[in-house]
Order: sequence, then C-alpha cells, then structure tokens
Amino acid sequence: MTLPPERHFRRTRTLARLLRPAKVFEWLVTAGYFPEPYVLPPCYQVTRHPGFGKKFFPFKRTQFKPKFSEYLQVQFPKTELTDRTFGIIDPEIHSDIANTLTKNWKSLLSVLFRQRNKVCSYSFPIPLNRRRPGHIGKLRSGRLIYEFIEMAEHDVASVAFRYKYLITTDIKNFYPSIYTHSIPWAIHGKKFIRSAKNRHNYNLFGNRLDKLFQNADDGCTNGVPIGPVVSDLIAEIVLSAVDRMISGELEKDILVVRFKDDYRILAKSPAP
Repeated sequence: MTLPPERHFRRTRTLARLLRPAKVFEWLVTAGYFPEPYVLPPCYQVTRHPGFGKKFFPFKRTQFKPKFSEYLQVQFPKTELTDRTFGIIDPEIHSDIANTLTKNWKSLLSVLFRQRNKVCSYSFPIPLNRRRPGHIGKLRSGRLIYEFIEMAEHDVASVAFRYKYLITTDIKNFYPSIYTHSIPWAIHGKKFIRSAKNRHNYNLFGNRLDKLFQNADDGCTNGVPIGPVVSDLIAEIVLSAVDRMISGELEKDILVVRFKDDYRILAKSPAP
C-alpha cells in the first residue's frame, strides 16, 4: 500500500506505541541478538535468556560498572573484494542494553518520533505487524529491504512529481563511527548531559546505554557493532537527533526521507 512519507511515519509511530516492552525485550534477546540469518547459519539461535527487568549490573546514581568485554567479530563478504564486519555482544551486556531500551520504551519512542521532526524515517528496526497491531512481526531477514523498496519505489515515487530535484547522500562508515557519548546527547540533549551534575548520572538511561556500549567494546567510545538490533535502535536514536537538526533548516517545499543513514532530499528549486 502506497502512503505519503508523512503518513508512513505517523503509522509507524502508532504501531510502535502499541508494542509491549516485555515482548520487545524478548524479541531483542532472541531473534534480534545475532546478525541476520544470511550471516550466520540458522543453527545459531538463542535458547535461553534472562527475564524482562532482570539487571546484571545493579548501580547507584553515579556508580555503574558493567564488566568489560569485547565483541565477537564475524567477517562476511560484501563484494568480491571487501568484507563486512558484524559484531556479537557479550550476552550479559546485551541483555542489560535490551532491558535499558525496553524499560524506557515510551521515552525512547518520544525521541524517535518527535512531533517537530520533518524527516521521515523508513528504518524502524522492530518488525511491525500491520494486520495485528501490538504484535511483533515474524519476518526479520530481508524485511528492511522491503521497507527500502517501499520508500524508494512506492511512497517517494508517488509524490516525486511535485518536485524537480532529487539529492541522495549517506553517512560513510556510519556504525563504526558512532561516538557512544552522542547516545545520551541525542536522548537528553548535549548541553543537559555535559553539565557537571548529569555527566555521570546513571539514572539517565542515555548515560547507561553509553557506558554499556563502551564496555561491550573494551571501553572504546567509537563505534557500535553491526548486526544486533539494539545497535539498529541506537543508530535510529543518533540519527533522530540529526533529523531534528535538519528539520529546523527545512523550507516548506522540501521533502526528506531516510532509510538508516541513506538520505533522499526532494526539492522544487536548487536554492535553500
């Protein structure tokens, strides 16, 4: 079904709000833990996991010390000459990341779907079931390809006749270049987080996510692993902040749509 990008964005927001956090957590730590099935054989599955709400790392306001670990890296051919590196997070840290995201699900969605955001994202990483609102869809593998096709060939094409110019761009090497400190900046605001009282306040879930992704990569602050769906959610959080910055500069006669870090800008004139 073809929808204008703005309506697609609103529909995604409505369906996402109907999801139960406990069910999202269960999906993240099972179907969303390993990279997509084309990377690893289907025999790699999660058979046991902690329950929703269980924390491996109790913490006080300024004390949050998850263990240090490193990603397990998996190389997969991207082209005949290059490989793509996927990452598998330590299961304890991954579980706490999933818990942190889903325990703050309502706040997270308010970050991803702000009313004033004029950039329409087509890469919400949780499969949404349009026929059964409130349920998670079964299809993960290849689903985002369908979302991209829907964006590029259906929804955008349906309104492209209104515009004269099309610009496409993307962010080079996006996932490996995400700065983990930008996670709480995107959620809570950079100025707010960088104040002395909030910089190490781990009651703020953005700071917890920052620390967890650091410690999952042996303390490094650059990059999140490609593959786990929790990383896709982090990518959407960071890009939502970019979208808001872009939205503040947009004129009326400009449409911007995004699939992950791939932007398409439609305009009626070349002037800003």
